[in-house]
This record gives sequence, C-alpha cells and structure tokens, in this order.
Amino acid sequence: MTSRIFWLVLSLASLAAIAAQADDLESDSPEGGKTSVAGDALNESAPDVDDSEVLRLSLDESIRLALQNNLDVEVQRFTPLIAGEQETEAWGAYDPEFFAEFGYSDTEEPISFLLQGQPTFKGDSYDGFGGFRGLVPYFGSEYSFQFDGERTTTNLPVQAFSPEFRSSFSLSVSQPLLRGLIWNEAWTRVKTSRIRYDESLENFRRRVMDTVQEVEDAYWNLIATSEQKRVARKSLQTAEALLDQTKTQYEVGVVSKVEVVEAEAGVADREFNLIAAENRYRTAQDRLINLALSTELTPDSKLRIEPTDPPKEYVTYHVDAEQATQRAFEQRPELKIADDAIERQKLELKFAKNERLPGLDFQFNYGNKGLAGTPQVGGLAKGDFGDTLDDFLTSDAADQISARAVLTIPLTNTAARSRVSQTELALRRTTVEKRRLQQDIILEVRKAVRDLESSQEGIEAAQRAAEASAEQLRAERIRLEYGESTPFDVLLREEDFVTAESREIEAIRLYRTSVTGLSRAQGSILANRNIAIDQISSVQ
Repeated sequence: MTSRIFWLVLSLASLAAIAAQADDLESDSPEGGKTSVAGDALNESAPDVDDSEVLRLSLDESIRLALQNNLDVEVQRFTPLIAGEQETEAWGAYDPEFFAEFGYSDTEEPISFLLQGQPTFKGDSYDGFGGFRGLVPYFGSEYSFQFDGERTTTNLPVQAFSPEFRSSFSLSVSQPLLRGLIWNEAWTRVKTSRIRYDESLENFRRRVMDTVQEVEDAYWNLIATSEQKRVARKSLQTAEALLDQTKTQYEVGVVSKVEVVEAEAGVADREFNLIAAENRYRTAQDRLINLALSTELTPDSKLRIEPTDPPKEYVTYHVDAEQATQRAFEQRPELKIADDAIERQKLELKFAKNERLPGLDFQFNYGNKGLAGTPQVGGLAKGDFGDTLDDFLTSDAADQISARAVLTIPLTNTAARSRVSQTELALRRTTVEKRRLQQDIILEVRKAVRDLESSQEGIEAAQRAAEASAEQLRAERIRLEYGESTPFDVLLREEDFVTAESREIEAIRLYRTSVTGLSRAQGSILANRNIAIDQISSVQ
C-alpha cells in the first residue's frame, strides 16, 4: 500500500510539473504590458532545420527581396517598356521618308515621218528623281520635295540639243481642312499610345501593391504556422508524459486499463495534429520563399526562412470608412486605369467623328524647270547638267505653280457612322465600368474596416479566453493534487488551453493581415512602406 501511494504521489508531481509548463504559453493583453503569445517563441529555430539552411529575414527585407526577385513583378516590368516603345513607334509615322529612282534606257524605233530625216529613231537617256516626304504632327499636313534630272541623246535633227539636259524641282503641300485635320489616324495613335503607357505604369503599380500584400500576408502566416507547430509539439509532449504517468499508475493499480487506452488515443490525436501543423508550416515556407526568392525554391530545396519581426503589441485603429474610401478613390491605381480607359475612348470618339466628315484638302505645288545641252546645228554653244540649275528661284525661272481644292463626300458613309456609334457605346460602357469599380472599392474598404475592427476585438476575446483556460487548467491541476480529478481530465483542460492559444495566434495573424488589407484597399500600402515605383521599375 505504501508503495502504491509513493508511485501515485510521484506521478502526480510529475504531471503537475508538466502542466506547469503551460504557464509559459499564457498570453496577456497589451493593456497589461505583456507581449502577445504569438511572438514568444519566434527566436526558437525549428529543431529539424540546419542553421546553415536558415535565412533570417525581417518583413521589410522580405518585401525588398520580393520586389527584386519575384517573377510576377519581373514580368510586369516589361509592360511599361513595351508600351513606351509602342508610343515611340507611333511617333515614327512622322519620320521623313527619303525616296529616289534612277534608270537608263536605250531606244530604237522605225519611223515614217519624213521631216524627221531619219528612217530609224535612236536615242538613250539617263534619268532619275529623289526627294523626301512626310507628315506634319497634329495638323495632318502632307509635304513632299522632289528633284528630277534627265540626260537624253537622239539622232533626230529636229531636236535642238543632243545631248539634252533637263532638271526640275517641286515642293508640294496637302492640307486637310475637314476629314483628317488634327484627329487623323497617326495623331490619334500617338495620343492613345501615350495613354496606354500611363495605363501600363498603373498596372505595374497595382502588381507591386498586390505583391507587397501577398508577402506581408505570407510573412505573418509563416509566423502563425510556426507558432501552431510549436503548440502542437508541446501538446504532444504533454500527452506523451501523461501516457507514461498513466501507464505507471496502471502498473501500481491506481487506474484502469481504459484510462491507458484513452491516454494512448490522446497521443495519437496529437501526433496527427503535429503532422498537419508541420505540413501547414512547410506550405507557408514555400509560399514565402516563392514570393521573396522565386527561383531559390527548387524541388529539393531545404531552405527555411526564419522571420525576425514578431507580431508586437497591436495598436488599436479607429478608421473612418468614409475617409478611407475617399483616400482609396484618390490613390487606387485601378481607378486611374479606368480614367485612362475613358480618356482613350474619348480620343477614339473624336477620331471616329472626324472620319465621318467630308474630305476637303487644299493642295499647293511650286517648282522650277531648267534646260541645257549641245546644239546639233552649229555646235558652238555647249551646256551641261549644271547649267540647267542657273535660273532656279530667279526671275528667269520657268515657274510651275498650282493650287487646288479636292472635295470628296461619301454618299452614305455607313462604316464611319457605325464606328461613331460603336465608340460612343464603348465610352458609355467604360464609364459604367468605372462606376462599378468605385462601388467595388466601397465594398472592399467597408469590409477591410470591419475586418480590422473585428480582428482587434478578436485578439482581446482570444486573450481573455486563453487567460480563462489557463485558470481552468490550474484549477484542474489543483483538484488533481487533492485527488478530486484524474490525469485524463487534466489533459482535456490542457487541450482546451492549447485550443485557446491557437485561437489567439490566429487572431493576431488576422489582425496583421487586416491592417495590410486596409492599406491595400486604400491604395496606401506602398507609401506606408516607402516604396517608390520609379526605383523598382527597371528591368533586372
């Protein structure tokens, strides 16, 4: 009998020592001046991870690495660059174009006109022309400058010169007065390509915002899963100790075989919980590694990230939903993209309406012509090609001047009228899409505000629950010491305490992600992290 009492006292003392370890897991509210439970064990490295494979990162460092290495961000970096090149390409429509053509011909032709004095016409010529032409931005004017030259020899006596040299130049301008004035295809493309470039920058900013939010959520989720794994391991250790004590008590005849079986079931249940917690932890590791380090995540990777920023005592936020929504309307890139889409449709509508107008173009041409050569009769006066230029732009020049007005009026113009209708409908649709986006943002901000408020209340409730569960565990332990309880009842109380602690860990994670979610909903997440888009937009 004395032996059984000795073993019972020894078992209860050991169980009390194990249960006392639960006091280390207890968390107090920020108002009490103690840190929350989720940050207590962050300095503990996972026992199954080699220190050489652990990368210690703060949240800011994780975000910085993600903006450098994340492949989604890298892909999006190319979009503004491509859009910028497309804008440059649009301006290329106004590049002047040089053109030229040169040739030689040798001709023999029988003739029957006796006054020409030859039965067969023979002649050869060298000729060519060249110049440049192009468009004028904004006005849509077309300009062209062309210079022509020719050298001809012939056997016909009625031809004064052989060889004969001719040259001419002409300057032509065509100015649209209705269709094609300002809102022509080239200028419309320049304007819309600039807007598309602005859209691409905003899309890049949106992608960066999403990435920062994903990294923050993944960072806090990794901390939470690490804590959940630690709690699951501690719970397993407690259950194993209880099983050992129950077996000892069974051997001395204090408890029945049923209680041993129940203790074994408790160990098995906690082993399962630890396996699930370990899996969630590894998944959270992969998620953060993929976001922050991208290609460092390989099929056989053993790299682990150890967060160095524990969740600190939370700050209570009092957010005005109306002000938060107004900030979102001012800062969200999605709304700026919608504004750009509306502006682009307005430009397309101007072009479509311009295409509906009659064509009325004013054309003006001015030029000179020159002639020189060697006379076939007498052969005294000589001239070469350079002599054809002597009278250009002088009072003796052979001027060539013309001015014309060209009018074209489509009789039905079905295609142009249909394009106007389509563009008007597209503009209305884009405007409605912006209003829908604004409504979505209102819903998003309201939800983010509620999530933050409820997460703050959730932390307080979870901490109170953990404190109450700890008190119940201590009370059950005292009852056990006086023989009014059983080891299995203590284990149930310990399980309740573990559940309460897990809820507190989850409440803190939800609080952190809610803070991030509200920053993203307001469009201020980059400003809060002092991230400048122009500093991270260059391709690596």
